[in-house]
Amino acid sequence: MERKRTFRRAVDRVEYVSYEQGSAAIWTALLTVFVLLLGSAVCYTSWNTKRLAVSYEREAALRLAAEGALEQAARSIGQQPAARLEKNILPPREVAGEHRNIVVQVVAVETDQQAWLIATAEEKDGDIWQRHKIVRGCLEKREQEGGCVYVWKGRSR
Repeated sequence: MERKRTFRRAVDRVEYVSYEQGSAAIWTALLTVFVLLLGSAVCYTSWNTKRLAVSYEREAALRLAAEGALEQAARSIGQQPAARLEKNILPPREVAGEHRNIVVQVVAVETDQQAWLIATAEEKDGDIWQRHKIVRGCLEKREQEGGCVYVWKGRSR
């Protein structure tokens, strides 16, 4: 009878150990899945951050191109006497951008005592969503000795 007890105890131990091993395998599998999900979330976040940074650079390049064209047009108008402004101050022209070519243009809308300059910059070959920026500035008509001149009043947001 002594042998049966020993054998029975050994069987009980084997069943108990195998139950612990199964639990550990499940916890290991769950931990592995969790780590994989966490890693894929980190990869997606870094990819999306890179994409947003490139998008911001493209938007900044468009804004700077529009502001540069607006400043150039304001400078050319400020150097001449205030006569009747033509609508198209700077005709559309292509500027080389970092990512894509940019088309800039400046038009003027004249009122009694001021002129609004509107500069647009857009990507020539855009994605599905074509990016563009619009910048406005105001010139005020002032009397001087030789006639009227336009003076830069400021930029409108």
